[in-house]
Amino acid sequence: MVLLTPFARVIPLPETIMRCRYSVVAACILASFAATAEQEPIERLEVQGDFRRLSVQNIAGSIAVVSEQDMQRSSAQHLDDVLNQLANVNFAAGASRGRFVQMRGIGERSEFIDVINPSVGVLIDGIDYSGLGISSIAHAEQLEVFRGPEATRFGTNAMAGMLNLSSKQPDFRRDGAFSATLANYNSWQLSGMFSDAISEQVAFSLTVDKQVSDGFIENAFLERKDTNDIDELTTRARLLYRHSDDLALQLIAHHIDQNNGYDAFSLDRNRTTLSDEPGQDKLNSKALALRSDYSALSGIDMMLQLSWLSADSDYSFDEDWSFVGISPGWEYSYFDRYLRSREQWTVDYRLVSDEQGRIFGNTDWVLGFYGSSRDLDLQRLRRAGSEFREFDSSLQRDNLAVYGETSSALSEQWTLVVGGRVERYKDDYRDSGDLSLQERHTMWGGKLSLNYQASEQAMIYTLLSRGYKVGGVNGEALSRAGDDGFSALLQQATFEPETLVNAEFGVKGAALDGSLVTRVAAFHMWRHDMQVKGWLNPDLGPEFAGFIDNAGRGRNYGIEMENRIVLHPSFILHVNAGLLKSKLGPYVTGNEPQIDMTGRDQAHAPRFTYQLAGDWYLTEQLMLQGSVQGKSRFYYSDGHNARSSGSEVVNLRLSYQLEQWQLALWVRNALDQDTAVRGFYFGNDPRDEYVPHTYEQWAEPRRFGVTASYQF
Repeated sequence: MVLLTPFARVIPLPETIMRCRYSVVAACILASFAATAEQEPIERLEVQGDFRRLSVQNIAGSIAVVSEQDMQRSSAQHLDDVLNQLANVNFAAGASRGRFVQMRGIGERSEFIDVINPSVGVLIDGIDYSGLGISSIAHAEQLEVFRGPEATRFGTNAMAGMLNLSSKQPDFRRDGAFSATLANYNSWQLSGMFSDAISEQVAFSLTVDKQVSDGFIENAFLERKDTNDIDELTTRARLLYRHSDDLALQLIAHHIDQNNGYDAFSLDRNRTTLSDEPGQDKLNSKALALRSDYSALSGIDMMLQLSWLSADSDYSFDEDWSFVGISPGWEYSYFDRYLRSREQWTVDYRLVSDEQGRIFGNTDWVLGFYGSSRDLDLQRLRRAGSEFREFDSSLQRDNLAVYGETSSALSEQWTLVVGGRVERYKDDYRDSGDLSLQERHTMWGGKLSLNYQASEQAMIYTLLSRGYKVGGVNGEALSRAGDDGFSALLQQATFEPETLVNAEFGVKGAALDGSLVTRVAAFHMWRHDMQVKGWLNPDLGPEFAGFIDNAGRGRNYGIEMENRIVLHPSFILHVNAGLLKSKLGPYVTGNEPQIDMTGRDQAHAPRFTYQLAGDWYLTEQLMLQGSVQGKSRFYYSDGHNARSSGSEVVNLRLSYQLEQWQLALWVRNALDQDTAVRGFYFGNDPRDEYVPHTYEQWAEPRRFGVTASYQF
């Protein structure tokens, strides 16, 4: 089948489009042919995070909608388990969980002293969690994955894409679900969702999830197996008040209490650590949002959301990864701790035209205003031997933006979409070194797409979009510039904003009877003043410092596809695949010796990602689901050449449905592969006098468990 034929290499966009044109034509022909069948239309997945709720098949851009059923296919309990399903998506772990997401090879991989500016943002119920990650996806309504720049809709935190998670909407009919899971590594999970009406006008929904696990690390020195454990409680609630058909008010409340351990890196480069002071990854966050939807005005719908979030985190680790006495004469004993607090307010006010409000009778429009204020405070406590060092910093960031979009029907089949956003940000930075800096920048992004609706079920689009993200201050570089060997960091005080231009061509098609759903996109992206993470390690010993630098330019291009094929009434095949080629522009690392990285692949940008999954209905009650998720090897950093190995992860799930009950037996990573989620290259082992090695953090090993669910 032409649609599923992979290419041996990824090539620049014009040739890429030529080579994939047969796949595109095949998708259109198959979708159009199937659309002639006299069947009732299938249920469509709607994108909730765009300006209007539309089918994913009718929006220009590479968007994936992951439903609750898709999450169950791999028995997903966390965002990590879901992201592996998606083409051209990768992630890096911060501690015991994956927190940093990369799309099409672009995204951050860690956060220490410096405030990161995410290339891939995270929204939960419209509240900005960018940089905090997602603790739970239990009983989520759906997860939307926007690949490519989405500045018009989301602004600075969506230069490479956006994750938009929606919790369960309140239902005026009683709806509920409960599940309990037991798994190896002393793991268990209890989660529940309940929604009901309080009155004819008021309804609510409540989701609670508790997850506990010892983790997958054994600490040989402390003789413990829970130093990298997981202990998380997540609560999300919504209260809906329908005053009338024209006015709806909604109150949203979130609470996350995360008390995870952090003991992930091993001097022996396996899952056995030697730390005498394991760290932790704690997060306590609270969030509230008030949303109003008003549609009584002629021609205009109004949306207003005001949100507040407060988060305190405690992130620490044993910097030497060892114990006192491991190698007298060579050893060192350091411990690092980062205490962060974050408080933010955001307001998003939007006017959206309806049929009566169209301009010239054929143009829908959106006009909006966005504002945010964020206070970020850091206290770093570091013990180096018997010496204690402290570094404090505060950053206040204010953003103001106006945005708009028009969608004009040029004919029955052709539609032109034009959108843009202008955003002004102001940073006020202060630290304990008596440094005070102010940054002011105005940035802009936009999109231009021409869409051709070949039939009701098939669309072809061309898209040109521009994204951006803010610059900032290298607090770590400035704090270490006075130390011996680190004077070069004075040249790395700040870094500039980055911009991204994306050209994309895609096809979306679906059969009316649901036998085929396909989405194919070819893209080419140009990065300007791209931000990269550099490291200075003067004597290749345990002392090093990180900083963010601008590498001039970079390129990312490739293809991604998603297919759902009903091969038989009892068997459904899912095929997702992504091909990616990325290149660093002129860039020489700050390390000694310096390394010229010009033309090399960008960090955490695997050239090939895929998922092959199937749902097999053995009987009316019994279903077998399986998936193979893989990615090719990739570089861990833009500052060194250490690389991961390629990986293939096999997941299986056997479930039995009996009326309202379901019992499922599942296994993730059935072949017990070691899959890396983070890597460094430096010397940290005193037993070999600090010879540089590649140190890796591993994803979960083979997991198996049983889940019982009840729905009412």
